[in-house]
Amino acid sequence: MVITNWRDVSPSIVHDFGIDYKLLKGQESFDPAVKNFCMKGMLYVAYAMLQEGKAYEAHAHGDHEEVYYVISGKGQMTINGETRSIRDGDAVFIPAGDTHSIANTGENFLIFLAFSAQVPQEGQEREKADSQ
Repeated sequence: MVITNWRDVSPSIVHDFGIDYKLLKGQESFDPAVKNFCMKGMLYVAYAMLQEGKAYEAHAHGDHEEVYYVISGKGQMTINGETRSIRDGDAVFIPAGDTHSIANTGENFLIFLAFSAQVPQEGQEREKADSQ
């Protein structure tokens, strides 16, 4: 059984203003000898905290998709130029390759979980189909 508490994980700074705690890791990081490297089908699950008034710069991940689940706070999510308000309880899907950013518009930390899964590149999908 793998259980990881964010308080037991070393944080990293992401996108200049965010604090990420990678709770569970997988894919290229997978190592059965390391307790929280347990997911073969996903890249990571992270507990993220974004400071008041700050935002991640717009960026894209060509190799993986993400889901953000807002635990507390409020903000704005922008995907491919479309901006919408978000708050606790919202889940946001971010397709691979889409340009996105998240901003904290509240008075406290915007706290969310980030789930990330690798998506096969077009050539990899074709190779898998051909080999079956």
